[in-house]
Amino acid sequence: MSAHMLWYEEVEDDYEREDVQKKTFTKWINAQFAKFGRRYIEDLFNDFRDGRRLLELLECLTGQKIAKEKGSTRVHALNNVNKALQVLQRNNVDLVNIGSSDIVDGNHKLTLGLIWNIILHWQ
Repeated sequence: MSAHMLWYEEVEDDYEREDVQKKTFTKWINAQFAKFGRRYIEDLFNDFRDGRRLLELLECLTGQKIAKEKGSTRVHALNNVNKALQVLQRNNVDLVNIGSSDIVDGNHKLTLGLIWNIILHWQ
């Protein structure tokens, strides 16, 4: 088999793994939201980009009300995600190399990593 075919299969495996994780994590998040009568998320990568739904999830998990910035600019989104990351740090959730811009920019791998660490901590 050619190196190109091996690379292609590896990329395919990554996409499949990412898709399975995305579906699984979305179900877990929506189960948390269901307990509190919150609106479900549709797309994990897009719905968390402005930080508001991420803060809602943390409100459900911590039982604390967290103020959210209402604006729709990148600065508002970064501030919301930064606030979420601070809440996670205060709750001793491991956040290795995950920054607010990674989530706001919709980085799939780091968004999945963030959610995985949240699940591990609160499950």
